[in-house]
Amino acid sequence: MIKSVDRAQALRLLSPLPDGTVTGLRQVARRGDLVVTAELSQTIRQDTWNGVRIRIVSPSAGVVDANWFGFAEHRVFNERNQAPSARDGGAELTPYNAAFMLTYNSIDAYRLRDAVADYTSVFVPPPAPEFTAAAKLGTLHATARRLDHLGSIDPQHLTGRAFIHAEVLREVVGEIHLSLLPLTGERQSADSSAVELSDGLDALSMVRTALTDLARSAEEAGHTSQAQLFREHAQSLDAINAEISADLAADRADGPPRSRRTSRTGAARAGNAAVAVSAPATGTTVPAAPRQPARPSR
Repeated sequence: MIKSVDRAQALRLLSPLPDGTVTGLRQVARRGDLVVTAELSQTIRQDTWNGVRIRIVSPSAGVVDANWFGFAEHRVFNERNQAPSARDGGAELTPYNAAFMLTYNSIDAYRLRDAVADYTSVFVPPPAPEFTAAAKLGTLHATARRLDHLGSIDPQHLTGRAFIHAEVLREVVGEIHLSLLPLTGERQSADSSAVELSDGLDALSMVRTALTDLARSAEEAGHTSQAQLFREHAQSLDAINAEISADLAADRADGPPRSRRTSRTGAARAGNAAVAVSAPATGTTVPAAPRQPARPSR
């Protein structure tokens, strides 16, 4: 028997409102004197959903404004795990494709969340900084995957340090996640997005700003140890940003990476470079040794 689309689960995975709570069949966030709600929007066909409806609601005056954000327009369901029965390339969520589409590996919701944030900012204050930071951690994980990919296809990219940057970024993001849990709770939203490195650096800057705001708020509230922790996380992200940006500049100065040559000799050289980056021999000196960013204290 075909089951109906689990709309509550879809909203938890999409999480269009990073500070929202899924209650019944909608996600709700209170910001200032207004309430923001998110619901799946249905097409003319029964149990067929093609986007998210956002409403700005006044407790006294009712709906102030509303807007619709489509799955297709914001490329929410990625191509890697689309159901064979997905209509229009994943533009609609139906009982026939929900089992494929509503998974952590099938959803790239960051574009939809960013569009919703731009819209709601006209009417209500932004989410608290801890939710802003938590919402971008998925993009930073995707950035680490991107760095791994760059290091695999081109060991000379980022002056041969792509894998090192990925490892450090994953470690720092994991520590930030643990530090945010007491403030945000366990997030269930999905985001398996494939991002460009420039997008990842933009997200990194946004998280850094949010952590700085959190440190300031904690300090004003007298929570000095928490303030110091968030400040050190922000400094770590600053260091990662500076390291990657410097290596990108060095790549541009050096011209096209040599590992893009297709000769067998060039491929062998690239493989040897990857081994040298990941595991330098004891007692040897590796050029461009990694400059480690400041580490957060526990």
